[in-house]
Amino acid sequence: MMRVVFFTPSLASNSLGRTYSLWLLTEALGWEAVIIAPRAEPIWEPLAESGFADRCIPLSAADQLDVAHLFIAVKPTEQSFGVAQRLAEYHDKPLLLDIDDPDIEAALSWRSPVRRLAKGLLRASQIRSFKRLRRQAKMAHTIVSNPILQKIYGGEIIPHVREQRPAGPSRTTRNPMIVFVGTNRKHKGLHILRRAVERRQDLGYTLTITDQAPADAKRWERWIGTTSLAEGLEIVDSGDVVVIPSTRGGFARGQLPAKLVDAMLSGRAIIVTDIEPMPWALGAAGITIRPSSVSALATALGETADPARRETIGVAAHERAVELFSVESNSTVFAGAARAAIDTHQHGKRSESR
Repeated sequence: MMRVVFFTPSLASNSLGRTYSLWLLTEALGWEAVIIAPRAEPIWEPLAESGFADRCIPLSAADQLDVAHLFIAVKPTEQSFGVAQRLAEYHDKPLLLDIDDPDIEAALSWRSPVRRLAKGLLRASQIRSFKRLRRQAKMAHTIVSNPILQKIYGGEIIPHVREQRPAGPSRTTRNPMIVFVGTNRKHKGLHILRRAVERRQDLGYTLTITDQAPADAKRWERWIGTTSLAEGLEIVDSGDVVVIPSTRGGFARGQLPAKLVDAMLSGRAIIVTDIEPMPWALGAAGITIRPSSVSALATALGETADPARRETIGVAAHERAVELFSVESNSTVFAGAARAAIDTHQHGKRSESR
């Protein structure tokens, strides 16, 4: 049996969601896996009650690393990739790096010379660390979550996978519910969505948000706080339209939100902004609008007010999700990437022994 050790930056942050996605693939392949993080922490709330949580341990409690066949570092950070590199060298194990977000690019401000200079002056040691990690990441055996990151780092694309499930029930209400799964952070564009929903109250839209209510919450908004993964899926299934209104910035570009995959598998009508890789993921199975535009989003909401239009979009989204993002459609590619890392490591050992 293949034994895999995942190194994840934190047990408490939402980065654990990517580790969960890859763990689903090991489960489908019948492999044995354990998840290691630098510190003992409460498990990220959406996964706290899952079977996956039982496989998560702090580094201080890890043992039998020498029997693993492969180490996988989730994210090119010192807390995961750095730790995994040192332990892989010590235990003489192959290492596969997973890159699912543009963490390094965001830290280095992508291609903005002015912002790079400012950051370099303020945090010189951190910038040097990120540059070192980027160099090492480009030399590592790598898998990535989307084509934007593949252009930078190479490697096979392993998107955020989910277990295949039937689409949620169709709804024909003339008072549709919009769902926003996530936290109220500026780059996620919730402020744009709230203004667009307010503008289209002529259509009777309501808005459900998985975060705590602010002081200016509106009567048509339902703020329900943080949910578990299962509860989040139920909320998506109960909605009519899922909107991911990300704005341009280092944290949005190159990021494939797992909530987009969940919404597609649920067969919801979906609206995203034109920030890659979301248009790649959605294809023609949804509506893409320009970022930070209240008027463009309000127009799109007008289009999805029609129940028949929502159903057409939802059917196409579910079909595309099964094709691109199901465990079944990605397990073979993932297994191939893992075995390639192992083969390269073994070939290197044979070359050194000659």
